[in-house]
This record gives sequence, C-alpha cells and structure tokens, in this order.
Amino acid sequence: MNIRLKLLIVALAFGGSVSTASAAGVITGVTASGAGLGTFGIDLSTTDPNVLNLSKTFDSLDPIVLTFTVAHAEGPGNPYLLTEAITNNTGQSWTDFHFSITEPATGGQGAVFTNFNNSTLTGFTLDSPPSSGPRNLNFTGDLADQGTTTATFSLNLFDPGAGNTATFTVTQIPSVPEPETYAMLLAGLGLMGGMVKRRSNRENT
Repeated sequence: MNIRLKLLIVALAFGGSVSTASAAGVITGVTASGAGLGTFGIDLSTTDPNVLNLSKTFDSLDPIVLTFTVAHAEGPGNPYLLTEAITNNTGQSWTDFHFSITEPATGGQGAVFTNFNNSTLTGFTLDSPPSSGPRNLNFTGDLADQGTTTATFSLNLFDPGAGNTATFTVTQIPSVPEPETYAMLLAGLGLMGGMVKRRSNRENT
C-alpha cells in the first residue's frame, strides 16, 4: 500500500468523508425599483462574498422591489446574509412591514428565506407562522417618519446551471393603520375612560 493511499484512509477514518467539488447559485447583481423607491445603495466594501449590506429609502407607502440576478458558480454559494438599512420618508409612521419572494414561472425556483424565524427588523416583531415562512416575512411594530430600521435575513438560492442566469425578486411593503383602526382605537379609549369615570363616581357616592 503506497503512502498516498494510507493518508487517504487515515483522512477518511478521522474526518469521516472527503469533500468534493460542488456547484451553487451566486448573486451577481441587485437592482431596486418600484413607486415607493427614494434612494438605494449597496455597500461594496464588504470583504465576505456571502454578505450583502444594502440601504434604501421609502418616499411613499408603495412597494419597493429588489431584483436579484443569480448565476452558476463552482463551489459554495449559500446562504447569503443580508442587512438592510431602511428609512421611512413617507410622512407617516409604520406599524407593519412585509417581505415576499417571487420567482419566475420557469428558469429558477428555490430561493427562500433560510431560517426565516431568525429574521429581524429593529423595533418590530416577526409574526408567527403561517403569516411568516420561507417565502414571506411579516413584521409588526413601529417606525416613525424620518426613522431608520435595520433588517437582517438570510437567503438560500437556486443554481440556474452552467452558463445560465435567472432572477427572483424580494418585494417590500410598509403599512400604516387604516382610518377604521384609528376610529376603533379612539372608541375603545373613550369606552375605557367612561368606565373609569363611572367607577370613580360610584366610589365617591
């Protein structure tokens, strides 16, 4: 038995396996669009190829759509960790925020929020399943006008195959309470105030 074969057997015995070349999808581009878009930026100073730091400003409550281009590459490509600085410039406070993944009918399926339950949005709480899941992140919280929050989430991608590219989108939508919600809140506060006043009058008599 030659030395190389002996070393291979030792490696298998202690390491359990020998790694082989793998292929994966890698993000080669990110663009932003949508009626709500004010500004969009990518921090290109990050040295880790699997970390993306983005920033965006909402100028209205309309959606912003991020389009990710995915290409084939040899070697590991997943998951990607994304951080986003999100600024509210809509003139209204937000109470909810929503992320959703949409893929093309053909040419690339499999993009998901990896470990979606660990996704965060500062000042907000991730809604429980089935509201949130691998393709949807729904948050409830509060962000005042001119405020900024930070989102963190991981993406697992599909491999479009050698020589191919594909795209998928992440749509982001903030929301505010409907007028009916404000009316119900005010009615509830008025009812509570009336109950407290009646109780106080009873105690005084």
